[in-house]
Amino acid sequence: MSLDDKIREQLEHENELLKAQINRDPNLWSMLASAYQGRLGGWMIISTIVAFGLSGLMLWCGYEFFFVESSMATKLQWGVGLLLSSMMQIAIKMWTFNEMNRSATQREIKKLEIAIQTLSQQITEKQK
Repeated sequence: MSLDDKIREQLEHENELLKAQINRDPNLWSMLASAYQGRLGGWMIISTIVAFGLSGLMLWCGYEFFFVESSMATKLQWGVGLLLSSMMQIAIKMWTFNEMNRSATQREIKKLEIAIQTLSQQITEKQK
């Protein structure tokens, strides 16, 4: 076996390991679903309802601001409503993604705890 064959074999092995890791990692939708099932699942439901309400408010304020003829003071009010509702929408989305990240981090910590426990059991068995 030549050096090129060994390198090719090693790269193929690493490629298979990477593919297996990618298949094990959860996708965005499963991470979002796990955030709804955690301890803060009720808050996630409430924030989703509020986000949909804010989306409606944002569309309404945007329509009134851009397409309805009115005085400058009224346009200013609709514009402020549009900005505030979009900023609140952004804040809720950021909280949602932070909650998803917290849930994923917690899952990884649990995996590490199990791996450490397994390794410590193997070490104690070898010492006996």
